[in-house]
Amino acid sequence: MKKSMKNWFTLTVKKRLIASLLLFLIIPSISVGWLSYTKAAERVNEELIRSAEAKTEMLSLQINEMLDMEKDNAAQLAAGVTSSDVINKSPAVQKQMDRMSENHDELAVLTIGAEDGSWMKSPDPGEQIYDPRERSWYTQAMAESEPIISDTFQSATTGEWVVTAAAKLADGKGAFGANVSLNHLKESVDNIHIGKEGKLYMLDNGGKFLFHYNIESGVQSDASYINEMYTQDRGTVKYTYEGQELQAVYFTNPATGWKIVGELVPSEAAEAVRPILIRTYMVVGASLLVGIILLIFIIRSIHRPLTQLTQAASQVSAGDLTVHIGMKRNDEFGQLANSFDTMTSSLREVLGEVHGTSSQLAASSEELMASSEQTSKATEQVAELMQGAAEGTTKQNHSLSATGQLVGEMSLGVKEISTSAESTARIALEASTKSEAGMVTVDGAVAYMHQVNDESKAVEAVIEDLRAKNDEIIQIVTEITAIAKQTNILALNATIEAARAGEQGRGFAVVANEVKILAQSSGSSAERINELMQEMQEKTNAVQSTFAQTGESMMKSSQMVTEAGEAFQDIRDAVQQVAAQAEEVSAASRQIDGGMGHVTKAVNDTIILSDQIASGTEDGSAAAQEQLATMEEVAASSAALSRMAEDLQSMIERFKL
Repeated sequence: MKKSMKNWFTLTVKKRLIASLLLFLIIPSISVGWLSYTKAAERVNEELIRSAEAKTEMLSLQINEMLDMEKDNAAQLAAGVTSSDVINKSPAVQKQMDRMSENHDELAVLTIGAEDGSWMKSPDPGEQIYDPRERSWYTQAMAESEPIISDTFQSATTGEWVVTAAAKLADGKGAFGANVSLNHLKESVDNIHIGKEGKLYMLDNGGKFLFHYNIESGVQSDASYINEMYTQDRGTVKYTYEGQELQAVYFTNPATGWKIVGELVPSEAAEAVRPILIRTYMVVGASLLVGIILLIFIIRSIHRPLTQLTQAASQVSAGDLTVHIGMKRNDEFGQLANSFDTMTSSLREVLGEVHGTSSQLAASSEELMASSEQTSKATEQVAELMQGAAEGTTKQNHSLSATGQLVGEMSLGVKEISTSAESTARIALEASTKSEAGMVTVDGAVAYMHQVNDESKAVEAVIEDLRAKNDEIIQIVTEITAIAKQTNILALNATIEAARAGEQGRGFAVVANEVKILAQSSGSSAERINELMQEMQEKTNAVQSTFAQTGESMMKSSQMVTEAGEAFQDIRDAVQQVAAQAEEVSAASRQIDGGMGHVTKAVNDTIILSDQIASGTEDGSAAAQEQLATMEEVAASSAALSRMAEDLQSMIERFKL
């Protein structure tokens, strides 16, 4: 029982897949549905609030229009009445009041009061004890120059809640007031709905209910939410009325101070969007059903290859390497199965090779035992060879003596190299000095070329100025040519006029002919000057072009001389480096010369060491004897290695290849 419970709570891959897929299906779907529901409810509630605000403002505009119209009517009637008309009970005024009362259904009682207490009413109530001066509308109208609207009150005559539109009489010694019934306004309030259940109600400027769907008019309210409405001109409040959560939008009429309240039921928003929630959950349920079906196929496609791989791994752990899954899939499980089959195949090959190698190891260990015996015999021969090595060492001493003589001859050669290096350093120093002089000459040439180039630019500027003057002269010659042509035309016209004049114009014709000859001569001279100036301009342009090319050649020559200076600089640096290297070679040669003495001493020391090696060879012979004993131990180790190879072979035979 405990084992089954433990297996149940074990997080297998299958259980993890089920849990994760259900988690990603259920939670996001429910979350999206709930968020959509709440967002839609908020939007509907916002629309209800905006609707309530619009309706309260619209009702306020309606009230303003109504009261403005009543004030205009009151001012219009009062402008045509004086206090004497009231005192004398003017029939015309009474008739005008009656006509106004008949034409306006919203008007209840019309009253005109004079400052002496006289009054007139429509409809006429007959004899009545009444003093208009004691009424608030009268005192307010007398105190203001413009028509006024009084506070709300309940009419003693009709019992209706009314306001009075009042204005001063024409002579300012009385006032006219018309009681305006608010019943038609109550009808408008009752007909306005906000949503399905939301309603409108009104309060006066003192906190009394004017119109309410459940409270009588004139009732004074002391509720906290009502008091909150009087702290601002407009806003929203939330409260509970008769056990129901409500929200109200209120707006203050600027002319009267009345509060117009649009009451809405927030639960309407939730009810309105409840179908969205239901449809969302239906979609979530359908998605879950489809998701579970897909989940079954997905889990089966994952769990089945995992089971095959697990069983194959268990067989391999038991030693069966002939397992072959052969899963024909192109996904990761197929790749894993192919890799598993490749692994078992590789293991079979490796263990097969190890099996063959262990057999070879056993044979090799036996051969090693035989080889160790042969090595023992060879060691004895080594001892004999060590004796021969001692004799060879003696011959080596003679060779080292000859080497000492060669080292002495090398020392003489090194001294000659040192002398040649010093001569090279002196020659390099002289070359460096001459390079410095060449650089000075190159710098002077560069400066001279820059000067010539500057002078060429000055001459080129003069030529440019000359060319400009030439252009001006050509322009002047052109004007002279034009004047000559015009003069020639004038002379021709004068000749024609002289011919027309006959004998009287003969003298003028001679003058005109002379003018014509002079104009032709001036034109020819101007044309010749123009040709000469054109030639001069062409030659000036040619000179300017030549100077420009000369300037470019000078710049190139200056650049080439500068590059020659840089080459001299490089030669000087190279010569200085050669001098420094020659000095270093000379110093190194001197050091080598000094070191050759040490080499000679080392050769002598080597001869002494060879003697010591000869004596050590005899010790090596003794060591060969010790090596013989070691080889016997190697033979014993070879036997142990052979036994280990047999054990390894028996272990490999446990696997099924």
